[in-house]
Amino acid sequence: MIIDRIDPIALRLPRSMGAAGSSADALYLVLCKVMVRSGLVGYGECLCLRPAMQRSLVATIRDAIAPLFLGKSVEQKERLNVEARLRLAAFGRSGTNLNALAAVDMALWDIAGKAAGHSLSALLGGAQRTRVPVMASLDRYNDATKVTARIEQALAARVAAVKVHEFDLDIIEAARKVVGPQMPFVADCNNAHTLADVNGSLSRWQALDLLWLEDPVWPPEALLESPPLSRIVVGLGADLGSAEQLGIYAKAPSVGVLQPDICMIGGISETRRAMALLKPLGVSIAPHTPFIGPAALATLRAASMTSRSYSWTLTAATLACNACPMRAVTLAASL
Repeated sequence: MIIDRIDPIALRLPRSMGAAGSSADALYLVLCKVMVRSGLVGYGECLCLRPAMQRSLVATIRDAIAPLFLGKSVEQKERLNVEARLRLAAFGRSGTNLNALAAVDMALWDIAGKAAGHSLSALLGGAQRTRVPVMASLDRYNDATKVTARIEQALAARVAAVKVHEFDLDIIEAARKVVGPQMPFVADCNNAHTLADVNGSLSRWQALDLLWLEDPVWPPEALLESPPLSRIVVGLGADLGSAEQLGIYAKAPSVGVLQPDICMIGGISETRRAMALLKPLGVSIAPHTPFIGPAALATLRAASMTSRSYSWTLTAATLACNACPMRAVTLAASL
């Protein structure tokens, strides 16, 4: 199957101001359509949040990634992924180039699955389970009233867990009270604290009984040599660009959850390598996804391949319908 055409697709999905608690007027997405000479078509997706990033990703797919793949065979997709990384390594081993590469790689796996008549999880070795629990992953609000109201909305949708993107410990504590003591709860601080900050308030962080504390400190390298944080499990890795980078953090004393992001790591090919590398290292794998398109489906498949309890699929802040039970997603025979 020879790759004949690669087209980035920029989408703007309007939404009403304040929808799901967000001030953004639209969702900005970048998809990628790949066609082979036989006529089969596959789709991939990038991580894209803003118009400027959308323009950058479209240009990168069109001008930097596509020329490396056109005329090549889909069956060589994993080798082509490595070759693209080598060609672009001088520009960094994470970030926009790998994000764009992921969309093309994902589309090739989609084509391979369609040609073989198999789901992605079957291509990767087989699912360990057919249902994956759903975690409501909320926007950042920096306001206790707004975040607690949004949590109540998510709970009405019957999600199985809640994740907040807040760094103010007072707000996180207020959120935990609404979530309740029994439901799994994650706080993502987006690297807002220093390690000294966290240690200085350690008893309060411990009292939250977090499933994990995500991206708590800057620089994250501070965790590599520091002692374990007592009764705190740290999760990180969504911004890392290779299996080897994730493997380094798997050895950090405080890190118990690694979060490969299928787009930021450069696609399904590298996600496969990462999961194989991490499996014997004694850490839990929680594939990271803020996506709503092909990358979300591919991440579901990746999550289905591990039986560890920390593997969740994350709903976006635009959780669709409060009347729809969202405790788990059942996997069908698709991407």
